[in-house]
Amino acid sequence: LRWVPRTSTCAAQKTPDDAEQQIYELFLRLALTLRDSGIRHSDLVVNFDQTQVVMSDHNTRTFDVQGSRQVDVVGKDEKRAFTAVVGISASGTPLPTQFIYKGATERSVPSSRSPLRDEASCLGFVYSWNPRNYWSDLASMEQYFECIIAPYFEEQKRRLNYEDDQECAVLLDCWSVHRGRPFCDLVHTRWPWIRLHYIPGGTT
Repeated sequence: LRWVPRTSTCAAQKTPDDAEQQIYELFLRLALTLRDSGIRHSDLVVNFDQTQVVMSDHNTRTFDVQGSRQVDVVGKDEKRAFTAVVGISASGTPLPTQFIYKGATERSVPSSRSPLRDEASCLGFVYSWNPRNYWSDLASMEQYFECIIAPYFEEQKRRLNYEDDQECAVLLDCWSVHRGRPFCDLVHTRWPWIRLHYIPGGTT
């Protein structure tokens, strides 16, 4: 990881004054879910989040002769990036990663002939695209649960000799898509045995 000087674009989200109390209440809700749902194994609890991965960053600074009237910078008008959705179980098991690119078709994601693409696919990595931007939306979240979250839980339940309807817990941030009614209804309808718990805003 290489840190470089950046010009701020917005104020950082402030930590709420009662952050410790909110986190404690989250802990109590999660503990009650584990107790009441009979979740006895950390493999049945997963936390995930999204992060931006910059492939080609635009920068307004470069080296040039002092006093130059015009200084050109390659790529100043665009930034190439994608989103990685990464998850891990409470037992420390990493889940396959979902990658989200901006684009309208499958041609927006790395080619099937790209180096190590076959290996990534064998590991369960998933590639998605979003016509508006490279952030997660409802469709990509549905794909993430369908292709990564649910299969992981189902495999663990078989391994641990749990019933198919054994409840599991997912810890996620309170981003608008995650808290929105369409996503909550989707999870409740397709995977009624998954319980969602939200990390309070400004405390991640």
